[in-house]
Amino acid sequence: MAYLDRWMYDSRPRMKVFLCYFLIFIAFFIFSDVMIYLYNKSSYKPMESYEVQVSSPEITVTLAEASNANGNVKGTIKNNTNEDIVNKYMKFDFYTALNTNAGTKYIKIDKLAKDEEKNYELGFRYDNVSKVKINIVEESQAQNATAEELEVNPVIGTTGIFGSIIYAYLFF
Repeated sequence: MAYLDRWMYDSRPRMKVFLCYFLIFIAFFIFSDVMIYLYNKSSYKPMESYEVQVSSPEITVTLAEASNANGNVKGTIKNNTNEDIVNKYMKFDFYTALNTNAGTKYIKIDKLAKDEEKNYELGFRYDNVSKVKINIVEESQAQNATAEELEVNPVIGTTGIFGSIIYAYLFF
């Protein structure tokens, strides 16, 4: 009996090896995903303080966290006035522990009807932010903003980068 005949008919040892490699890959994938999640959770700290400088519309902050290089601010905005809010911007001023302005971001409020509530999410890439001040400004004040200040995409982080790499590897 030739080697190829035995290989073609007796594939059980190869399947056992393949199964072992597959299980090792799955275990490593789960382990690395958990470790990346724990690393991201440990690197973000809640901001020391945040200040909402307007009472109308009502702005609440549900999450304000920052790491040494970036952070996130999430919350809701509710129109508690008697008129619609149109073409205004939420302005976020980020400050370091030494009260130095690290940067500014804007979120456009397209239209907010009376008693309507919307969620917002803002990602920023400023170093050592410990405080944020939130204000409402007119569209004319936000026209001087740079493209980077108007970008509101949440921070991707290492989990998003690794997920994108794995997605690209598996499907492209």
